[in-house]
Amino acid sequence: MTFVLRLAAVAILLVSLTLMIGPFGGVEAASGIWDKAAHFIVFGLILWSFGVLIRRMPRLWAAAAAIGLGAAVELVQGLVGRDASWGDLLADVLGVGFALLLWAIWRRFEPRTAFQTSNTR
Repeated sequence: MTFVLRLAAVAILLVSLTLMIGPFGGVEAASGIWDKAAHFIVFGLILWSFGVLIRRMPRLWAAAAAIGLGAAVELVQGLVGRDASWGDLLADVLGVGFALLLWAIWRRFEPRTAFQTSNTR
C-alpha cells in the first residue's frame, strides 16, 4: 500500500507541475473549474504528497515547502508568458492551510510521533 501511495504522490506532483508551468493556461476554463478552486485543491494535494514522500519532514516545514513551490510556480509563470497572480498564491496558501487543518483534526492535534507512540502501548 505504501508503494501505491508514493506512486500517487509522485503522479500528483508531476501532473500538477506540468499543468501549472506548461503551456496549458486554458485548461481550467475548458474544464469548467474555477482557477482559484483548482489552486486550493491542488496545493492541498501537494502538501499531502510531500507528507507521503517525506514522512519525517515536520508538517509545518512541508507546508512552507508547498507554499514556496507555489510562489516559485507563480514566478516561473510570469517568465514563460502565463499570468502570475497574487490571487493564485493566496489560493495556494489557503489550500495548504486547509490541508494542515484536516491533518491536525485527523491526528487529534497531536504531533505524529506522539500519536504513534500513544497507540503502540
